[in-house]
Amino acid sequence: MLNRILFWMSLLCFLLTPLSIAAMESDGVEMAVDLTKVGEQAKQQKVPIMMFFAAVDCGYCERLEADYLHAMANSAKYKKRVIIRKVVIDGYDNLRDFTGKVISSADIANDYNIDLTPTLVMVNHAGTSIGRNIVGYTKSGFFGASLDNAIDSAAKKLR
Repeated sequence: MLNRILFWMSLLCFLLTPLSIAAMESDGVEMAVDLTKVGEQAKQQKVPIMMFFAAVDCGYCERLEADYLHAMANSAKYKKRVIIRKVVIDGYDNLRDFTGKVISSADIANDYNIDLTPTLVMVNHAGTSIGRNIVGYTKSGFFGASLDNAIDSAAKKLR
């Protein structure tokens, strides 16, 4: 009897775990999965794409996402100004790049010469860098202004 209960509890946990993970990710910065679709969306909206390169055990990445990027990704104001996508460079996920090719997250990090995390890269709809990378994170009062300036500067280059 105890074995049956443990079996059903284990099965229930196994089945619910993907739903929990999906719920957590959908509330924060969306993971980069298909950058061709993101590029099409950015082209239609005439907005830049902010690529957020992070690492699994990067405390600074977690703080940056919690302090700024999470709110920006869920803000109607910012959704009209920029598309934000996250790439975990030491993850094992594959994604579709801006040309439609399926590559690893490590490969796309190499394409953008990402050596440190967190790094924010502003790109156009085709994936071409259109701004200066923001490397690292300090919880200074000026970081939010730096993000806004980077978004505005990238948007101007699209015109």
